[in-house]
Amino acid sequence: MNEVSIFSLFLNLTLIRLYSQYLIVSINRYKIKHMRGKICLLTFNFLVLAMCSVPMRSPAQQGTDSLANALKSKILGKLNNFTFGLYIDAYYNWTIMSQKDTSNLIPFSGNCPIQDQIRMNVAALEFYYNAEKVRGKLAIQYGDAPNLLAAPEMQFIKTLRQANFGFRIVKDLWLDFGYMLNPIGIESSWPVINQISVVTVGGYYEPGSVLGAKLSYRFSPKFSGGLMIGNPFSLAYSQNTHMAGIVFLTYEPWKKLSLTYNNFFGNQALVDAEVNNDIVYNNIIIRYFPTKSFDLTGQFDFAVQTNSQLPPDTNKTALMCSGFVQANYQINKLFALTARFEYLDDPHGFLTGFYTYDNKVTGLSTRGFTLSFEYKPVSFGYIRAAYRYLHANNGNKVFYSNTSDFMQSIIFTTGVRF
Repeated sequence: MNEVSIFSLFLNLTLIRLYSQYLIVSINRYKIKHMRGKICLLTFNFLVLAMCSVPMRSPAQQGTDSLANALKSKILGKLNNFTFGLYIDAYYNWTIMSQKDTSNLIPFSGNCPIQDQIRMNVAALEFYYNAEKVRGKLAIQYGDAPNLLAAPEMQFIKTLRQANFGFRIVKDLWLDFGYMLNPIGIESSWPVINQISVVTVGGYYEPGSVLGAKLSYRFSPKFSGGLMIGNPFSLAYSQNTHMAGIVFLTYEPWKKLSLTYNNFFGNQALVDAEVNNDIVYNNIIIRYFPTKSFDLTGQFDFAVQTNSQLPPDTNKTALMCSGFVQANYQINKLFALTARFEYLDDPHGFLTGFYTYDNKVTGLSTRGFTLSFEYKPVSFGYIRAAYRYLHANNGNKVFYSNTSDFMQSIIFTTGVRF
């Protein structure tokens, strides 16, 4: 505290003492007995005291105040880079003609997995930090959907959707670390991200999230891409010590067209396996927006894996493919209609497992059709009703507790994401 501040404090204390004595003398001199008169006198003197008590600030004090305000602005500026959100989704999956079904779990479900019950798909909290040179993401989730793709030995990971942070190396070049979403596939286990809430069978078997590092770069306003290296966590790929790599590229030749290519590769054999299972999983996504109210989406997945064919020669390379074609029509701001055709062919079962029918062992092959109607009462919420038909080829009875080769269901989903 400098000399001017000490003098200012001394002067204010002196004024307070003098005015206190003045109030006592005034009340006694004028014999003010009525409460109204005392209140008026006290109010007048309080105003005078307040005016006289304005602190006298030196230039040095003004500089200190400016420094404090700058520090406050800097702290608040960092807080302004934080955003957070809340996401909740509930569903009811009604399977038609399910009298013979002794299980309440619907096979090949990326979400909405429990039949004939009102259930919670997801309840999640999201936290994001975005600044000029650093960024971070944390999403914590609970519900039926997070439980689906977590193997028993990896249950700890199911509550984390993503947890990562990154630094900007140079302009448009970022390096991220942590638990990150896999760019393969346009579908998500979170229905709010999809135009149709339920995920395709092929989407159910796509590679899951990765624990590792990601290098991403925007080459131009139309072209971006990068590389990820880490350990995958998903239903199809159990945890192992083998590292996997992912290449992702996106090209937008014009605003109405988007082309994406993702490539997943690595040894997916377990640690104690005697042979390697080297996989190359290719994912192509095409999105076309001919008008503001209508868009088309196409996805094609093609994978090969070594030492994965069915007997008698298990040393050969196995193949699989899947995909879907989807059309969305936005009727107006409140209503939308979406239709989708999907397919999956995994003849050797290296992703989907083995099925036996008529003494013949095969992998899974499915076809399906879904029609979904959406109502958005508010911009951050939705109510959807969808009809879905799935059929398994090769006579594989994989539905209704292995009693039927087809399944029909009506799925209601509703959610909000703030």
